[in-house]
Amino acid sequence: MLSRSEILITRRFLFSKKTEGYVSIFSWFSIVGISLGVAAIIIVMSVMNGFRSNLIERLIGVNSHINIYSINEKIEIEKIEKIKKQLNPKNYKEVFSSIETQGLIISDNTSKGVIMRAYEKISTEHYLYQRIISKKIAEIGFNRIIIGDALAKELNLKIGDEIKIAIPKTDSSLLGNIPRFKTLKIDGIFDFGMYEYDSNLVFISLELARKLLLFEEGVFNRLEFYLYDPLEVNNFKTIIDSSIKDNDLNLYQLTWIDRNSSLMNALKVEKNVMFLILALIVIVASMNIISGLIIYVKEKNKDIAILKTLGFSNYSLLKIFFSIGLTIGLIGTISGTLLGIIVTENLLIIQNFLEKLLDTELFSEEIYFLSTLPSDIKYEEVLFVFIISLIITILSTIFPAIRASNIDPIVSLKNE
Repeated sequence: MLSRSEILITRRFLFSKKTEGYVSIFSWFSIVGISLGVAAIIIVMSVMNGFRSNLIERLIGVNSHINIYSINEKIEIEKIEKIKKQLNPKNYKEVFSSIETQGLIISDNTSKGVIMRAYEKISTEHYLYQRIISKKIAEIGFNRIIIGDALAKELNLKIGDEIKIAIPKTDSSLLGNIPRFKTLKIDGIFDFGMYEYDSNLVFISLELARKLLLFEEGVFNRLEFYLYDPLEVNNFKTIIDSSIKDNDLNLYQLTWIDRNSSLMNALKVEKNVMFLILALIVIVASMNIISGLIIYVKEKNKDIAILKTLGFSNYSLLKIFFSIGLTIGLIGTISGTLLGIIVTENLLIIQNFLEKLLDTELFSEEIYFLSTLPSDIKYEEVLFVFIISLIITILSTIFPAIRASNIDPIVSLKNE
């Protein structure tokens, strides 16, 4: 604990009398340096968390947690029922039967390769359900199609326009094999917030998909399972494999982790690197305190010598300068934490403001896959940053404080 005299000296050293109570230049630079460092860490970590969670959410939402395909491209309803019978309904949340194929969209003189998908049914809890604008997937008409907003912008299309689609299945004619074409009317537009899918995925009716692929009634080529916990997908994968082997079905499965293995490894590496960057940024910020206090001690040699001649012990001076460094670190860490939280919580507003001000797109969805800058602030990580910053700040003040307490008053006054 500090005595009243030590508190008075600390305040006198920390606040300059010449500036009428305002924090001195040294204190300002140290506080600003630590504040910016801590705020940068919180903002970057929140953006990385948001990017990771948003990307995984969209990848899982569009593609499901585990997909089952057939070797001969057909999954009969009987095979689906056999798999369902051997599964405990408590192990998965939902299951959907669908048909998926590649196709070509033609509008005027422009064409675009897409993935066409058709569902038997879709629940209101499904990720896709809430992303459709003006139309539900289960209500798509026979000669209707739903496209993504990025594809609509690319081909200059809107609801009510007609387009042609072609699939890689051919019909025999006198002129040879020709692709199958169908003219469809745009019945709705969706926005998944992920450019890759908004520009390459379309939805058609199940009846039309069967007709184009010459599938019989009750035949699909894709089975989608959604789990309660996506991280338990490998355990569910083992159960599915056993069911396929027991029923001798010519099926195979693919999990969301298998489909995005390289991405998941990259996100894992990114998370580890972020902790290293965290330590480096805080250490660099704390250098302001070390260098600032050393210079400050050098400038205050005369004052320290006078204090010693007045009876202040080395321990008292150690406490005084330690308190100065701790106060600067505490103010900088608190202000940096608050700044980081405020910026993170209003990141979208700041992004829109800067884009309008600079008249440019700061966060292109074609490059970053997501249409908006994501943020997911985790307050346990904020607390971790706060504690680490405070610890490094405390360690940074020890050496300058010891140096101040060991100053020889005779030598200092003699030099003055």
